Amino acid sequence: MVDKRLFSLVPGVRGLVVGKIICLWIGLVADIALAGAVTVLVASLFPQASVRGALRSIGIAGPSDVMLIAIATLAIAVVRFLAHHFATRLGTEAAERVKLGLRSELYRKMLRLGPSYAQRARTADVVQLTGEGVDQIQSFFELFLPQLGFAILAPLTLFAAIAPLNMPTAVVLLVCAPLIIVIVGAIAMTTAKTFKKYWGKYTDMGSVFLDDLQGLETLKTFDADARAAEQMHKNAEDFRVMTMRVLQIQLRSLTAMDVVAYGGAAAGIGTALWQYVHQGHTAFAASAPFLHVFNGPTLGVAGVLFVILVSVDFFLPLRQLGSYFHVAMNGMTSTKRIFALLDEPDRAYGDRRLPRGALDVTARDLGFTYAESNTPALRDVTLSMPARSLTAVVGESGSGKSTFAALIAGEIEGYDGALRIGQVEMRDLSERALTSAVSIVGARSHLFAGTLRENLLMARPGASEGELRDALARAHVLDMVDAHPQGLDMRIEQDAANLSGGQRQRVAVARALLHDAPIMIFDEATSSVDAESERLIMRTVHELAERKTVILVTHRLADAVDTNAIAVFDHGACVETGTHAELMAQGGQYAAMFRAQASVEQVGRRARNRGIAYAPAPALDTVEHGVKQPESVNTQRAPMTTFQLVRRLLGQVGDLRPLMVLACCFGALGHLAATFLPVFGVMALCAAAGRPVWGLSVGWSVALMVVCALIRGAMRYCEQYMNHNLAFRLLALFRGRMFAALRRLAPAKLAGKGKGDLISMVTTDVELLEIFFAHTISPTVIALATTVVYAIALLFLSPWFAVLLVVAHLLIGVAVPAWFARALHGVGARIRKQSAQLDDAVLDDMRGLGQIIRFGQGRERLARIDRRSRALWGQRVELSARNGVFGGFDHVIIVVVTVCAALFAVCASRGDMGMVARNVTAMVLVVSSFGPTLALSALPASLTQTFASARRLFALVDEEPAVEELGTLEPEYNGMRMEQVTFAYGARTPVLRDVTLDVPVSGILGLQGPSGRGKSTLLKLLMRYWDPQQGVVALSGDALPGVDAHTRRRLQTMMSQEAYLFDGTIASNLRIANEQAGDDELREALRKASILPLIESLPQGMETPVGELGGRLSEGERQRIGLARMFLRHADLYLFDEPTSRLDALNEAYILQSINELVSERDAAVVLVSHRESTMKIADEVLHM
Repeated sequence: MVDKRLFSLVPGVRGLVVGKIICLWIGLVADIALAGAVTVLVASLFPQASVRGALRSIGIAGPSDVMLIAIATLAIAVVRFLAHHFATRLGTEAAERVKLGLRSELYRKMLRLGPSYAQRARTADVVQLTGEGVDQIQSFFELFLPQLGFAILAPLTLFAAIAPLNMPTAVVLLVCAPLIIVIVGAIAMTTAKTFKKYWGKYTDMGSVFLDDLQGLETLKTFDADARAAEQMHKNAEDFRVMTMRVLQIQLRSLTAMDVVAYGGAAAGIGTALWQYVHQGHTAFAASAPFLHVFNGPTLGVAGVLFVILVSVDFFLPLRQLGSYFHVAMNGMTSTKRIFALLDEPDRAYGDRRLPRGALDVTARDLGFTYAESNTPALRDVTLSMPARSLTAVVGESGSGKSTFAALIAGEIEGYDGALRIGQVEMRDLSERALTSAVSIVGARSHLFAGTLRENLLMARPGASEGELRDALARAHVLDMVDAHPQGLDMRIEQDAANLSGGQRQRVAVARALLHDAPIMIFDEATSSVDAESERLIMRTVHELAERKTVILVTHRLADAVDTNAIAVFDHGACVETGTHAELMAQGGQYAAMFRAQASVEQVGRRARNRGIAYAPAPALDTVEHGVKQPESVNTQRAPMTTFQLVRRLLGQVGDLRPLMVLACCFGALGHLAATFLPVFGVMALCAAAGRPVWGLSVGWSVALMVVCALIRGAMRYCEQYMNHNLAFRLLALFRGRMFAALRRLAPAKLAGKGKGDLISMVTTDVELLEIFFAHTISPTVIALATTVVYAIALLFLSPWFAVLLVVAHLLIGVAVPAWFARALHGVGARIRKQSAQLDDAVLDDMRGLGQIIRFGQGRERLARIDRRSRALWGQRVELSARNGVFGGFDHVIIVVVTVCAALFAVCASRGDMGMVARNVTAMVLVVSSFGPTLALSALPASLTQTFASARRLFALVDEEPAVEELGTLEPEYNGMRMEQVTFAYGARTPVLRDVTLDVPVSGILGLQGPSGRGKSTLLKLLMRYWDPQQGVVALSGDALPGVDAHTRRRLQTMMSQEAYLFDGTIASNLRIANEQAGDDELREALRKASILPLIESLPQGMETPVGELGGRLSEGERQRIGLARMFLRHADLYLFDEPTSRLDALNEAYILQSINELVSERDAAVVLVSHRESTMKIADEVLHM
């Protein structure tokens, strides 16, 4: 049931779990002692039992004066307090140790798997396992395992306490107890598969959410976000249905356990009554003399009363174990998933080192095939790259260039043939030797959230500021850094959202220069930089080649001209090698590709070119009213008070109120049944003693006791079903509203938000709301309703007991929770904030795992994660400590109230036997009544995180978007215009200042300029990602805020620098642009994007899975699928941001021709942003920024 490796993985946990079990057992012994003390006090009221006789009746001999009782009460209260306090602390300590150990081990495993981990686990799965998955195991260790041990000890201890009084009663109770374990075990064996599906649905929902979240800009651009929201709602609803299935399994088990528990208690009480009436003789004594052990001794009033008081406790630990059943199943399922990942074979490294100095790279008959493909990515590649040389690797997109570079960098493994670095086989190299020898800069090199300095120091931790500035200067990004007020300490947001594509790429180059490895690989490292920056970076590359082995993977053949050697790849094979002059003389594939440059030059303007057409400039107000200024966008709302928060949460219930009302009714009936079961047992005892209460005979009292035992389980089932049906419907609703909020905020307001944080919100934060909707509303109403019923019943028994009950319930249900809540102020918010930050940090590290391994920063980044985990541990320990203290206070109050109730019964009876019966019954009612109110007392510990989660969710829902899409105008396209537009991100220096620009009605407008000049920002303003601070942007003469958003997205579309591909098939990715497109339309779009032959060569064709983040495709292939998606969109205005930056010359020619065709066929307008002069050849007009 429990993977034993968990104990070996985290030393000391076993002792902590055992310690909690001992504390729980000590608390039980204290409860037994309390029941004995109360029995001693009350039994003296009956004529046949004196106090001393009562002591003898339960096997205890000793004095009975008031001082001794007071000392005993105090001792029991102190023991109960300490037992609860330390049990809580030990459980939390064990759970937090397990969490820290598992999280660290998962991170180490990711480091051992290397950057190719994404082929074995999805990033969202890893984030969820390190977050929610580890939390599930926390509950397993904190709650289930200690309760399992305690549930075994408790019945045996209670048996030992009751057996000396009356063996038949003890045997009946003990026989019923194992039935609960049988039920739990049977359900566990039959439902493991269901829980596996449940957890699978949960992680799938998180993965889809992450995918949609990261591609939300793309979804909104193609007006497909509503479809994604529908799918999100369907996923949430599927998860709700699966959760309800799991719940029904749990509720059926709880119902069966309640029937056994309360039925067993009734059977035990009934047996005790039988023994009392028949003077301790059993029915089978005469026929089976050897069973004489089950006879007597004679059971007196004190013994029966003791049995009544402890009978329910006999089954409570086992019943509590059953209530943790879902925790156990979730924990075990999560454990299996975590160990399935931990059991993946590690990346295989050798132990060879490399000599110092320059190193050559040699490949001989090198081959490689991706696990999910049957087609080799590399075939029989033989190539030598000498030390201190510059080798260019060229070829069409998808020819294997990046795969070859990744093999040299060690980012993928499992090659055939030979691949040697410095005459040492790569597979024989140690990890440190490999990572220190090779540095790679790719088109999507990851920058970590933090400061620029921290990112640079990853490559060389001891670098001085002068060295950092030198690297930035050589990467030609120092000017940008010097222009920033914070310089090297400027913040880099997650995914480097605050940097342009060119700036991000140049920072990555600077970091690689700091690493100073003898072998440097540049894989399309200049694809997003302007021409001048590219020229300067290429000068740096040539300088590096004088002392290092430099490999340049590029589509830009002009960059290959002056290299020492050129390797031409085609369909995974190296088909040509030589210098530029040699290859041109051969007239082979390289020569054909190079001549394709001329075809690019010749693509030029369209045949039958009608030129560029503009609409007449409309008269526009340059001050657009209603446009939010930055200060109003960022205005923070006053935080909600707890009362306002509760009122708002209750307001979400809406039409589901009948479920809430039914849950309260069923719950109240169930708790009344549980409380009155021992009360009717006492009434039966009083009737047997000749002093019936309320005129109930023994028969009627026993019958009512049996009815209570039977309806308790049914009422609990109905209450929990209604509660959770209500809660899970609302959770699905919250997920839908959250995604709707993200749709409103995207893309402008999502740029600075951590993706791990948002995943945590849609999973953990939303799930925490269940505590309020399922475990707060009805328990509060139930506690109030049952307290009123108990008080009324006590008024008919003895009014003073009603006063005692009300005071006790006010203390436990109102005073202690209020005090507890004040003591927890801010704890829940800190826990949720730190949990979200941890998720963000894990996600950020998983995205950049290749860089972490490459720069040897695994230990430091793990230490950073551990620090965050320990900080979170500290907050949880603080919560646990306070929970233990205040829970201990509850137990102290119960002990004191129980003894006071017994003293009331003694003092108020005055020898009147009728009064004695009523007072004893009232005392048992008071002692048994705390269940619903104790649930309230425990709420602050749970609600502190729930309320923090609710505030986070409402803050997201309430956040004002950068633009309000409330326009209603539906114009036809007649050009666009920007007039005197000034725009800045937040309070920074304006990116655009007083810009006036006309966008054509038809034709191609080109925009050129250095990186960071605002070209991409201009396109996003045309798409209304933001509104300008000054000036106006108009569509067909109408200011954008007044235009209907769906109309605008129908008229215009955009392809950004990063073509986002979703984790689905190629066809599903294409249909984001046109849901109704048939297969023929998809093929035509793929043909125009120059990728149809490649797609048709795949075994599954257009149904081939793209893979997470398009990771199974090369950069060029991803870009071409993004272009195909654009060609499917029947828009009037197409905005292209670097559409050919990662394409070879031939494919660039094809795509530029396709853009020409697009404009000619549809008489469309195109705004084309590119650094390439060749791309601008098709523009009818070029503007320089």
